[in-house]
Amino acid sequence: MSFRNRLYNYLCPMKKSILIFSLLSLLFSCKKDKKTSWETDMITPIVNSKLTVSKLLKSDEIIENTDSSLKIVYSSELFSINPDSFAQLPDTTFEVTASLETLELPNDTIEYKITFEEILRNVPIFGPIIIQSDGDTLPPLGISGDYPYGSQSFEISMSDFFDDLTIDTGIAEIIISNQMQFDLNSIQFQLGNAPQPGGTILVSDTYDSIPSMSQIRKTYSLDSGTVVLSDLIGEIVSLNVQLDFGDSMLINIDEYISALIIIKEVKPTKATAVWPDQNIIEAINTVPFAENVPVDFKDATVRDGELYLEIESTINDSIFMTYTIPNLVKDGVDTFSINVVVPPSADSSEGNRTTLIKEYPMDGYHFIFNGDGYKTADLSDDLVNSYVTELTARIKYTGEKKRISLSDRIYVNAQVRELLPVYANGFLKKAKVNSGVKNVSLDIFNQIESGNIDIEDIDFSIEVDNGIGASAEAKFIEIKGTSKKGEIVAIDFQEDTVMNISSASFLGSAGNFRTTHVTSLKNLNKNNSNIDEFIENLPVNIDYEVEVELNSNVNIDSMTTEKIVTSTPPPNFIHYLDDVSAKLNLEVPLSVVTDSLVLVDTLDFDLKAESKNEIESGTFKLLIDNGFPFDANTSLYFMDDMGIIIDSLWTDETILRASVNNTGKVSNSTRSVIEFNITSEKMEIIKSASKLYIEAGFHTFDVSNPDKKFYKK
Repeated sequence: MSFRNRLYNYLCPMKKSILIFSLLSLLFSCKKDKKTSWETDMITPIVNSKLTVSKLLKSDEIIENTDSSLKIVYSSELFSINPDSFAQLPDTTFEVTASLETLELPNDTIEYKITFEEILRNVPIFGPIIIQSDGDTLPPLGISGDYPYGSQSFEISMSDFFDDLTIDTGIAEIIISNQMQFDLNSIQFQLGNAPQPGGTILVSDTYDSIPSMSQIRKTYSLDSGTVVLSDLIGEIVSLNVQLDFGDSMLINIDEYISALIIIKEVKPTKATAVWPDQNIIEAINTVPFAENVPVDFKDATVRDGELYLEIESTINDSIFMTYTIPNLVKDGVDTFSINVVVPPSADSSEGNRTTLIKEYPMDGYHFIFNGDGYKTADLSDDLVNSYVTELTARIKYTGEKKRISLSDRIYVNAQVRELLPVYANGFLKKAKVNSGVKNVSLDIFNQIESGNIDIEDIDFSIEVDNGIGASAEAKFIEIKGTSKKGEIVAIDFQEDTVMNISSASFLGSAGNFRTTHVTSLKNLNKNNSNIDEFIENLPVNIDYEVEVELNSNVNIDSMTTEKIVTSTPPPNFIHYLDDVSAKLNLEVPLSVVTDSLVLVDTLDFDLKAESKNEIESGTFKLLIDNGFPFDANTSLYFMDDMGIIIDSLWTDETILRASVNNTGKVSNSTRSVIEFNITSEKMEIIKSASKLYIEAGFHTFDVSNPDKKFYKK
């Protein structure tokens, strides 16, 4: 038993359709069993599709004109330039290699006494008698004259403070005090390194006399390069005591002569010593930007960036370092300042050093690039493109002896780098950004495979949206379009290739520094360019190169530093979220002439699913409602899963154009019917197909025909 099934469907013509078609009918046979067969005509749709204006000229917006004709509106991004391209905060480096400026040791005092009793022990005969009379009044003894006191030395140990030191500068103050009832004369004193004799003599002097109950004070500069050891020897080489016992006298053998030695203001070139707290480096520097920075920055709030700090130290002690940028502040009060402890080097051997690397984020800080102007409230003191750094390196008292030398060095490399602003103010000078050769895809003509088209009129514009607080000029070095066939047409700017771009407006306020964007347009039409030729080439790719120059109409010499830092709003400003962007705008009225314009489309197709594998043969009928004023030659092919054509259903079948009134506009759609039979062999091929590939060639007039008419949809 067999049956025949005729499939049927209809499609309503749509106003915006170029072509609407359906595979309407299929005549097929199915065997129910070997004994019984029948035929039945059934009509059901196999596949529906419509080829519309949006497939001929791909667009998301098709607008109806007042005369009910259509125009297509298309927009494509051309380029976008972020403010970071114009206003790059430069990396800056503060680098210092410094030997220790000074090393200071605390003052130290040593006192040595010689009592009257010790002197009397050197006086023959009468000395013991006088000692015995301590506290008593002696009658006159008739003794008078100078009695020498022999050499007397005393050891001085400073090992609790240092092992040795080499003098850069220093002072030894010697005070010899006579607290006896007798005068002294011919006093010779010296101070030297132990042992004596043999050690280096640091101080040596002779004093003529020291009257009773008086003192002599003298200071001595210690020679640069002199090595002082922790074990010293003080020595009274000689002195004479002028004794006079001609009258009765109260005896006090505890009276004395003292030698007071004060070592002070010692600045060694090197020493192994217990060091007191002291700053060994204090440096304040103004850090300018490089001369070639194309922007005069007044200030900026940082969204990203860091301080990179690299420190090398040969000092055999911990270094407590503070690095401050007073021009960099968070929340108006928190100055950027970091403290870092540099570990001591292992020892003082040549080449030994400690290296420390640190990174500190700067996001959220506000940078005022006014140099020393941060110290005053007077804006006329401000600078641009500079800031100040303060570096202090300090050693602290630990109670331990450390070997430190003025030849020890600290190397500091401080880099403020990779700064990205949230916003920035200043003067962008005549900063330029060249896009280089860029490419954008123009998908409006992607469905068109080949052919020629003549469009009656085109509105084409380049729209620039400027979010940067600076006027600019955009110079279009080249814009060229390439069709699917590889044909290239460049836009010929018959007038000026430069586009003027207006400045954005300033919205700067607490917590909000966004800008008010301004839109500028450059329109191209057939009177000032070859835009018709450019579009009729059906470009699918556009190559362009554009150069944008800021402040092209501004006199740079008029932008003094004072004007930049005092202007409100500032001459130029940027916010990182407010770009300069451009797009191509295209309005195409659907009043066209086509010459063998080929449109292709691919549809999903599954006959197995539609017929449940019962179809053996049949008749297809194609109903086409053409709502566009174009004749169309159509071909239909079957494709497999790989997109390879495996068979065709028909080729070069003609679809008649719609009716056109005297204004060139479509008045009524025209229906065409194409019918064809499918053999069982061909049906098996069709069953394996997964896609339909449809090709439609449209034609009104030859585009070169002087009598051609423009038809409207």
